Amino acid sequence: MGTCYLYLLPLAGCEDILKLGISHDPVARALAFTPRYYEFFDLSRAVLVEYDSRKETQARETELHRHLREWNAVQPMTVRDAAAGKTEWYRGAYDALLCEIERDHAQGHIVHRPALPWWQARLRVEREKLFEWTIWLTRDDACPLPAHERRQRLADVLDAYTHLGVSLEGAVPAELLPMELIAARNSP
Repeated sequence: MGTCYLYLLPLAGCEDILKLGISHDPVARALAFTPRYYEFFDLSRAVLVEYDSRKETQARETELHRHLREWNAVQPMTVRDAAAGKTEWYRGAYDALLCEIERDHAQGHIVHRPALPWWQARLRVEREKLFEWTIWLTRDDACPLPAHERRQRLADVLDAYTHLGVSLEGAVPAELLPMELIAARNSP
């Protein structure tokens, strides 16, 4: 299945709580927790470690969970129950995990620290599909979701690009650009 990531996702703007887990697709995993993952997690402090297989990543994750037992924290109430991973939240373990991740780096694993540039690069790749997706999502006859859900989904996705500093210019129909982008583009 290709590269698997060990991820360390600290919560934004609150106590030193973080989520430790694994995924072949960290963006999809973050979305499972909340559609506004880019506000919920502090991606400027997030870390991703690349492994060649899921088996290798799981072994490392298990080792870290055993090492971090004393830092276990309750899953934040705002996280969707369906996202699972209730026992993989830790308080005050960030520095200890960074030391462990240095070991991974020394063993030759690619470490994205901070992970924000990785996230931005991922959004730039997905940007290529954004134009057609926004048209499909905004057409009443094409998308089966109710109008309010479509508007919210569109706002969540477009806000991710804006929040993470990835340009939407030319990637979506001009009328769907966030208002602040339209104003900036039209100002002298």
